[in-house]
Amino acid sequence: MRHRVLALAGLLPLVIAAVVVASAPAQASGFLVTCGGNQTTTYNPGLTDTPRTLVRSGQNNHTPCVATVSPFAFSGSTSFTSTSTLSCLSLTAANTGVDVITWSFGATSTFAYDRTVTIAEGQTVVTLDGTVTSGVFAGAHATETITSVALDLLDCATATGITSTYGISELIIA
Repeated sequence: MRHRVLALAGLLPLVIAAVVVASAPAQASGFLVTCGGNQTTTYNPGLTDTPRTLVRSGQNNHTPCVATVSPFAFSGSTSFTSTSTLSCLSLTAANTGVDVITWSFGATSTFAYDRTVTIAEGQTVVTLDGTVTSGVFAGAHATETITSVALDLLDCATATGITSTYGISELIIA
């Protein structure tokens, strides 16, 4: 009988630990990453009113980034290049995409997203909303917002068109 009591007493700390863990509040991801930054995009040849095949390339700099997990301060970047048929008006079309973010601490994150665009009060706001599918922060929800001055439609009507755009960005991963 005494051995049973001692055996049960030995299990008591495990039972208490299980109750404490089960009653702890759940956290979705346990961390938060917030990055400021900017995005520069070039178009060759430039965007015009008429759809045409062009090369779209650019760089998104995520800096500074602060996080609630180590490393607590870092930066990241995404480079992109694509060839597609675009015009000034087609840039507002919703679509999907995948970006690979390269972080300053030597890791990457693959970010799969749905892209939406709104134009209001002279600004173009691009929202990328999705999930980090692999790499560091995998499984976390991510939202990137890029805000720029709306395209000048008079420039779209020229032969040269718009050859570059610039916007400020915010990336949140949680």
